[in-house]
Amino acid sequence: MKNIFLFTELGDASAMRKALREAPYELVTRVLRGTFLDCPISVPPDLVVVEPSPHKSIAHLVPVLAQHPVVGRAPWLLVLDPERLHLAPQLPCSDFIVRDFTAAEALSRVDRLAGRPSDREPLVRSGPVSIDLRSQEARLNGTPMTLPNQEFALLRHFVQNPGRALTREALLQAVWGPDYLGGSRTVDIHVVRLRAKLGETAARHLQTLRQVGYKWLP
Repeated sequence: MKNIFLFTELGDASAMRKALREAPYELVTRVLRGTFLDCPISVPPDLVVVEPSPHKSIAHLVPVLAQHPVVGRAPWLLVLDPERLHLAPQLPCSDFIVRDFTAAEALSRVDRLAGRPSDREPLVRSGPVSIDLRSQEARLNGTPMTLPNQEFALLRHFVQNPGRALTREALLQAVWGPDYLGGSRTVDIHVVRLRAKLGETAARHLQTLRQVGYKWLP
């Protein structure tokens, strides 16, 4: 069984601990206090989750995490306050999740980073859109959508990450891959095309975040 270390400043009020306590992982909760991490092991866990107190500056914490002899050698997920989303492109974490997340979203992020293959139903639904992960087919209110590969991949990524702020750079990495040489304007063009195919009502789920990127509203 894969092991996850959760460093939290919230103790029993930790939303992440509540979200993951029934997950099929060995979850170890450790103390996070300022830049102090209660981390006695020398072998990195499969995943580290860091949950600072709400509305607390992370300017001094992030470099400590990145250089930590244990945490720095494992993928890590950072709980981020909404007002600090503008910092996301510069963060060295493997991924981030916005505070007030749902348990399903937290488990999805953890599954992806920890590498656990999904044993869930291969149909993902959000609002009027459903994605069949086996047939790679998108439906809008039950009607199949005709989408080129990149538009389908972009819509799938949005629907699989509901409520999460996604930067253009993160979308380029996830949808086009790390070797893609085009700029972030590519994302904007595909979002425009996708919104046109979703129609006025469904397109409202795809929100633009000024100076950040986009978010799919569940």
